[in-house]
Amino acid sequence: MRRILGSLAAVAATAVLFVQTASAGNGVVNPAFQRLWNRQDLPIALHLTGRSWTWGPAAISPIIREDFAEGADGKRAVLYFDKSRMEINDPTADQNAQWYVTNGLLPIELMTGRQQNGLGVFDQKAPATITAIGDPGQFPTYADLVHLYQNPGQVNPGDLGKPATGFLNTDGSITGFNDYASDPATTLVRGDNNHGVAKVFIDYMNQQGVVSENGQYFDSKVYDPLFVFGLPVTGAYWVKANVGGVERPILFQVFERRVLTYNPANNPAFRVEMGNVGQHYYQWRYDQPAS
Repeated sequence: MRRILGSLAAVAATAVLFVQTASAGNGVVNPAFQRLWNRQDLPIALHLTGRSWTWGPAAISPIIREDFAEGADGKRAVLYFDKSRMEINDPTADQNAQWYVTNGLLPIELMTGRQQNGLGVFDQKAPATITAIGDPGQFPTYADLVHLYQNPGQVNPGDLGKPATGFLNTDGSITGFNDYASDPATTLVRGDNNHGVAKVFIDYMNQQGVVSENGQYFDSKVYDPLFVFGLPVTGAYWVKANVGGVERPILFQVFERRVLTYNPANNPAFRVEMGNVGQHYYQWRYDQPAS
């Protein structure tokens, strides 16, 4: 039995910032976007949990109608957050279904430059020269990661159970990095599509915590990994990047919908975080920072 922690009614005012920011030009807010944000991030906003954001503290764009060949009138409603983009591809579908709102395959588009405007419609742009990990204006950018995309793909069975020790250099080469070889968090395990995934990321995707649904808070599995993260599309690699102005070794891995990083120097609750993929994609697509 799940443990109910409280009522949404007592703290509804806390969500006002999100509602106002997410408003479309006519002032109408799509409740499906609100429900999805509420589940993982309202407990964070209310300080009921100490984990990092799934979407972000507030939307960073108005609701936008972007090109999508299969959408109503060739468009779909999207809403950008720091960590991702919410999408409604078919507004006539069941609004209570889990996949009524999806979050985009933004990391793939950023790495490859293939902007998806329909199920089989793409506009080829230049890969994003936007920093993917750490402080802005440094290596690696998404363009620097494209050669890792589905390369090598399926994991070598001999690497499973061993630590991730590949280090991405600025010239794109991979060399050894053993500083954290004894850290069990870096152990490679088999991912859903037979890719090797760092154990710390698997544990993060399957964590239990406080969520909000239908006006109540309770302990549950926080994420559906396929829905929130998607499948891994690169291996797990180390890189040295400035974080808050300090150079740190960071383990990262790109998934279809998110970029995950592991910073051993952080406090335990924030050692794994999601990159600001939504923020970066908005900048790449619209050639301006999100606001």
